[in-house]
Amino acid sequence: MEGKQSRRVALTATMVKEQLSIARIPVIGATGKIVKFAPNAEQKRYVVFDAHRDAPVGFGVAVNRTSMSYILQRRVGARVMKATIGNCRDIPLAKAREDAKAALEAMRNTGRTPAEAREVSKGEIHVASMTVAECIALYRKHLVERAQPAKDSSLRGLEQALRRLGRPGVDLANQKVGDLVTEKRILEAFDTLARGKRALVTGTKRANPDTKAYERPTITTAELTFRWASRAVDYCMTRERRIAANAGRAPSLQTNPFQVLRDEGRYRTKKQLEEHYEATGARNPLQLRDGSLGRFLEALWEKRKVPNHRTACDYLFLTLLWGTRRGEAAPLRWRHRITKEEASVCSWVDLEAGWVSFFDTKNGTTHTLPLAPAARRILVLREEASQEAASPWVFPARSSKATQGHYLDSKAILEGLKKNGGIQELRTHDLRRTFATVAEEMTSYAVVKRLLNHRDLRDVTGRYSRVDEDRLLEELTRVESAMLRSAPYVAVAALPV
Repeated sequence: MEGKQSRRVALTATMVKEQLSIARIPVIGATGKIVKFAPNAEQKRYVVFDAHRDAPVGFGVAVNRTSMSYILQRRVGARVMKATIGNCRDIPLAKAREDAKAALEAMRNTGRTPAEAREVSKGEIHVASMTVAECIALYRKHLVERAQPAKDSSLRGLEQALRRLGRPGVDLANQKVGDLVTEKRILEAFDTLARGKRALVTGTKRANPDTKAYERPTITTAELTFRWASRAVDYCMTRERRIAANAGRAPSLQTNPFQVLRDEGRYRTKKQLEEHYEATGARNPLQLRDGSLGRFLEALWEKRKVPNHRTACDYLFLTLLWGTRRGEAAPLRWRHRITKEEASVCSWVDLEAGWVSFFDTKNGTTHTLPLAPAARRILVLREEASQEAASPWVFPARSSKATQGHYLDSKAILEGLKKNGGIQELRTHDLRRTFATVAEEMTSYAVVKRLLNHRDLRDVTGRYSRVDEDRLLEELTRVESAMLRSAPYVAVAALPV
């Protein structure tokens, strides 16, 4: 009974510090003074409200088992609001009364308790006063915590952009976004980065001594870097607009200052990009007609005869036969060596069912393909050779101490294959372009799109057409056969008898 009753008395400092206790409950007489103390056998929390003329109505002391706190409990509009003013040991009684008055005024003005106001303050952002680095950090947090987290490659790209923005001559990372509204700094920084050239880290040397990459301006790097910065600021501005609208204030910025790069034509158009790719030889699919695909396959098969190179060669061979993106085939596991739960969150090969599944690809979907004859044969050979080790990886790393556990980088072996095959330029992604080039000659647009796992929500026709499994295997087998026929010796060796 006593535990739930509230009581009202003119509090004094002595009363707060020496008389009130969880062990006993004050009994207030008709004159508004304490007449005695009753035992608090159950040690229930109770509140003594302050009747002093300097105290706002609803101010008092809450006596708890472990501490005593000044509180304020008051109806504001249709709602009863509660606020903790502070610990009785830390704040003098007179100051607590003044703090309670200020808290009451704030609750009346904002319609929030101090705790609610602090919570809003945690999420409150003013983009104009944030640095570019702070915007990128907040954007990165969003990319990691959203329902579909960003891929590691995207996060690495964002981190690289931040490092470039902090370079001497660029110096934007620690600049406040609000200080960039004149836009001159952004334009100058972009031009500085775009005119620059690649530099080697001290103590390293070029992987390919013949590459021309170090002689070309890094305009692509500048575009990627500043697009990341622009997206980060856009995200923060959108978030601030929501918060500002609910708080009844104007956002600190009206326009993203990085928009000037697009408005002033610093980013290249699609036509300019295509011309750039053509001039720099950035896209180099191997061709059936000029013999480059055949020479590559012959060089690959010869290199495959060396046991130490077999994993790398099989990886490149299957990347070509499947037309996968760089890195999609590398983390494949054997389906029969992993659990059902693991199979739902990783890439795998199922020899018994005749399917390969690539988990969480670039467009966020899982991509599946049937196993055509040559691909199946290579996988069967790999599975038989790995039975003793019982590794879950289709392409295990050479070292058992490798962090990722599977094969990763094909740059070095690709350089050797280029030289042996008499091929001028070739990147791992060019194998996917090679697959697409051959497939485009062999089958329909809908099948090519399905084989490459290309999805475009604006393509209405693509949403209507469906490629059934039997036809998919038939067409994939035709594409595989067409590529292998460019190197008859490899076709005989790779295709099952």
